[in-house]
Amino acid sequence: MTTWPEKNQHALQQHLTTIAREAPGHWSFAVREAGQVIAQVEAHRVTTPASTIKVAVLLMVLQDVAEEQLTLEQMVEVPEERVGGSGVLVHLPSVQRLTVAEVAEMMIVVSDNEATNMLIRLLGLDRIAQHLARWGMHDTQIQRTLMDTHLPGRNATTAADQALLLDALCADLLPSHLRTLALDMLLRQQFNSRMPARLGPDVLCRHKTGEIIGIRHDVGVLDFDDRMISFAALGSDLQEVIDDDGPGPVDDIVARAAATVVATARGSAD
Repeated sequence: MTTWPEKNQHALQQHLTTIAREAPGHWSFAVREAGQVIAQVEAHRVTTPASTIKVAVLLMVLQDVAEEQLTLEQMVEVPEERVGGSGVLVHLPSVQRLTVAEVAEMMIVVSDNEATNMLIRLLGLDRIAQHLARWGMHDTQIQRTLMDTHLPGRNATTAADQALLLDALCADLLPSHLRTLALDMLLRQQFNSRMPARLGPDVLCRHKTGEIIGIRHDVGVLDFDDRMISFAALGSDLQEVIDDDGPGPVDDIVARAAATVVATARGSAD
C-alpha cells in the first residue's frame, strides 16, 4: 500500500506544476507508486522519447526471456555498419558478437544506440507493438531504429506511459530475478546530472536519461525508505537554453523535481 496522505499528493501536484510553469521549454511530469497515480503535469503530452525508450526495450527483452522466447546467453551479431550518437560500439569494430545480456547492459549503462538497434531488430517491430499494447502504453510507439531518421514511422512516448511502465517493473511485470537485473542495470546508469543530482546517499536512483536537440528527459525509480516511486520528467523545446558545455540549469530542473518527490513523500517539502 502507498502512504500518500491527500495533503501530500496535493502538495506534490502544486510543487511540480510550479516547477513546470516557471521552467523554460515544455515539461511533463508523472509520479506513480504501487499502481497509484500520485501526481501528473501535462503527463499525456506526446513527445520524442530519445534514449528513455531504451527502458521499454530492456523490459521487452526481459519479458521475452521470462516467456522463453529469448535467453540472456543468446549470441547476437553486431553489424559492420553502426549508428553513432551515444555509446561505444561504433568505436569498437573488432567486437562482432555479444550476448543478449551484454547488449542490454550497453544499451542502458552507456546508452549505446547500436546496442538498442540490435535489440529492436531482435524483437521485431510487430512484437514491440504487442508489448506496448499489453502494457497499456497507448501513447508510446517504437516504429524504427534509433538515428535512422530516413526510415518510415516514428518513436514517441509520454511521461504517463513511462511512469506506468516503471511502476509495473516495481510490481510483478517480471519474475523477481529479472526485475532485480533490470533495476540493477538502471542503477548503473552513468549519466547522473539530472534525477540523482540533488538526492542524498540514502536514496537509490534507478533511471535512464534521454537527450537530443532541444530534449532533456530522465525517467526512473526513486528507491528509499522501503518504497519505490516511479518518476518521469520529459523536457522539450529547450534549444535556446541548453548549455552545450555540460550540465546546467535544464538538468537542475529535473534534479529539483526529483528531490521534491522524495521530500514530499517523506512529508518534509515546504
